[in-house]
Amino acid sequence: MTADTVITQEVSAVGPPNTLPRATQANAPAQGSAAEGFFAFGPYRLFPRQRLLLKDGNALPIGNRSLEILILLAERQGEVVGKNELIARVWPGINIEEGGLRVQVVGLRKALGDGIGGARYIKTVAGRGYCLVATTGHFESTGALARGTERGQAQRLPMPLARMVGRDNDVRKVSDLLRTTRFVTVHGPGGVGKTTAAIAVAHDQLASFQGDIHFLDLAKITEPHLLPVALASSFGLTAPSSDPNAAMLEFVRDRRMLLIFDSCEHLIDAAAALIEKILREAPEIRVLATSRETLQADGEHVYRLSGLECPSIEDEQSAERLFSHPALNLFINKVAASGHQFELTESDAQIVAKICRRLDGLALAINLAATRVPTLGLSQIVGSLETNTWLFWQGHRTALPRHQTMAASIDWSYNLLDEDEKAVLHHLSAYRESFTLDAACEAARQVLLTPFDDLLVIDKLVTKSLIEAGEGLARYRLLNSIRSYALERRDTAVSLKEPRRTSWAPLASMSPNK
Repeated sequence: MTADTVITQEVSAVGPPNTLPRATQANAPAQGSAAEGFFAFGPYRLFPRQRLLLKDGNALPIGNRSLEILILLAERQGEVVGKNELIARVWPGINIEEGGLRVQVVGLRKALGDGIGGARYIKTVAGRGYCLVATTGHFESTGALARGTERGQAQRLPMPLARMVGRDNDVRKVSDLLRTTRFVTVHGPGGVGKTTAAIAVAHDQLASFQGDIHFLDLAKITEPHLLPVALASSFGLTAPSSDPNAAMLEFVRDRRMLLIFDSCEHLIDAAAALIEKILREAPEIRVLATSRETLQADGEHVYRLSGLECPSIEDEQSAERLFSHPALNLFINKVAASGHQFELTESDAQIVAKICRRLDGLALAINLAATRVPTLGLSQIVGSLETNTWLFWQGHRTALPRHQTMAASIDWSYNLLDEDEKAVLHHLSAYRESFTLDAACEAARQVLLTPFDDLLVIDKLVTKSLIEAGEGLARYRLLNSIRSYALERRDTAVSLKEPRRTSWAPLASMSPNK
């Protein structure tokens, strides 16, 4: 290890394991695993366990692969790390040429400002690999972060994904919005990754709020009146049943904190009212919400989260370039994690691109498809996507019920619709491609009992992320997963000769081979 690189270790467990570690003195000897503490070099602090890189106390956006390279170089304490070892760490189970590694290292150097103003962080050793060097061992205390976590204020903040793909720019934009506005809603369809992005934003903002960040999962709350009680409980307060808002508002009134309301759509009215009340009573509070439906509350700034970027049909790129697109990147990472050896051939790259486009870049759908590669193969997956059976592919056993299949994910949204909205959604599923607003209204009028409600119903479906509005609102479309789901619902209604205004059984309970 070079003398100018400092490793600082966590010395006591003052907070939960998912908060930032406390700091020791800059020259304290390193003990235990380096992953338990953090690395300090130049103006940077690297926290491997949190997968967090700070520059002068601010989170630095950096791609997952570049971050993985930096962590490995830091863990090896100034030693030369071979190219093959780096490739095996960053692309486990995937054969990739050294050119891909060079691209990541170049990007990492650019992010660190390597070479600017005499800074020197990553050294290339010809014919061998790379090592981490530093020009200074100066250390600045992270006591401000520690003080926030000593109060247990970040104890309910979930850990970010070990590897988040393709969302760095979204995280940066949402973080920027929170600096200029007090209330931001991350809006998008089920399975797109809203919760993942919100958790990443929360960790990005730990320093800004000195750890005073609270995460509330609304999906676990079934009744609107329990929402203020649950929020007060997350603060460690006991809310009186007569007025649960009082204790909660008193607690937040003079504090500067970030509150995260995750999955608001099923409690949309209660969530909007509570957030408005908090923002009126507590001027230093910031709120980040995630929802499939916009809250339409006072002060809300909506950030629409789309699927991960996929290459267009016209793109004729090399396999390496194709797999640099976030959707394909996520797909091959999940395939590798399943233990399947994956060759980056040109033909396979085109097939994976087709799969990801068919899945609209939805992170949940891509994860579900990628885990089927070892058993089905790429060609069979393409064929399955032409039917509705893929809606029932099972995900992680421990995932929330609504995240275990795509059918269950869409069930969550569908069950919140009224009968008019369901009928219009069924009718619009006949469109394989995008359609105009006039066409959507014409389709709606054919099934609505009150035809003049056509615009109102279309607007509701857009607001609830079941119709996607294109740029400039010129055209609309159904995501392929939602269209397949709506077709299944429509066909079931026809086969049962079921009247339109009746309740539906959950689609996830039906046989996929019906």
